[in-house]
Order: sequence, then structure tokens, then C-alpha cells
Amino acid sequence: MLSVAGLGCKQYREQMDSGAIPELSCPDPECRGARLRGHGQYKRYLQGELQAIRRVRCPRCKVSHAVLPEDVCAYRDLPLASVESALAAGTPSAGAEASGQQGGSGVRRVRGWLRSAEEPFAAKLQGLLGPVAGPWWRGAQEVVGKAAGWLTRLRHWLWSSWRCFLGGVSGLFRHGRPRCRSRGASP
Repeated sequence: MLSVAGLGCKQYREQMDSGAIPELSCPDPECRGARLRGHGQYKRYLQGELQAIRRVRCPRCKVSHAVLPEDVCAYRDLPLASVESALAAGTPSAGAEASGQQGGSGVRRVRGWLRSAEEPFAAKLQGLLGPVAGPWWRGAQEVVGKAAGWLTRLRHWLWSSWRCFLGGVSGLFRHGRPRCRSRGASP
């Protein structure tokens, strides 16, 4: 997965509808910046609307990547701003209301986001951010600032500094893609 800096959901749709392919390089260091080429698309929901997501492929390593707008979570129909407001609220019910997550399932979802500080990815993220007391998002705000849009800034900082893609509150992927599971491994 890759995100395009400065390309929000609205601009993303306009650019993709025109057929333009963003100029991106392969994130794998072994490919030495090979330019990614168009490789089709797939449908997914972005902010409640079914849209085409562009795919690109590296001519060297043959890995394909989804190209996402900079302001959405990977694998979720959710903008990063909603996650920010939920984490700032502090409690699951207040976070669900602040982020627009409806009902009991929304409260459970936000509770999971708040518990993400205990997940293995959070320890890796804390290692990249440096020592800060509290959950990973406090350390992130120390690095990129507390103003609105801090998750998007964190995504760009992680990418430019460490070549890690922040998918959302539970995903940190090296070189923009999840690790491949070995054959025969259980999911």
C-alpha cells in the first residue's frame, strides 16, 4: 500500500476518474526506486461511497500496491481524522460519538482503537518514535505535533524516515506491504 501526499479523497477520485496514474517509486530498497506502472483497480468503500482504487506494480519485483488517498485508513472505510477525534475523546462512548461510529459496534470499535496501545505494532511504533510515556499516539503527537491531521503527518513521517506505511491504528507495514505468510502457516 502507498498513499499519495497531498491527495485527499476528493482529489483522488477526480484524478482516478481522469485515468491519471500517480508517479510513484517502488518502496522496496532492492528495486532502487523503479517507477511503478498502472496495474488495474479494485472497488472499495471510501467514506461510504464505492470507488475504484488504483493499483500499481513494480516492473522489477513484480509486487503490486494499492494507491490510497493520504487521509484514509488502510482496510477500513474511515478517514484518519475520525480516528484522531476518537483517540482524543478518551473514552469509548465519547470516542464513538466524536468519530461518527454508530451504536454498540462503534463503541466496541473505538475501544479496540484505545487498546491498540497494547498491541505488538505499538511497541514497534514506540521504538521508531522514541521514548515517550503513555500510549503510542502521545509519542506520535510529540514527534509530528498535536494539531489536526497528526495521523496523516505521522504517516508521511514514518514513510520518509523509516519506509514504514501506517495503515491506521493497528497496522504498520515495512515497505508499504504486509508481511507474506509462509506456506502452510495458519492465518
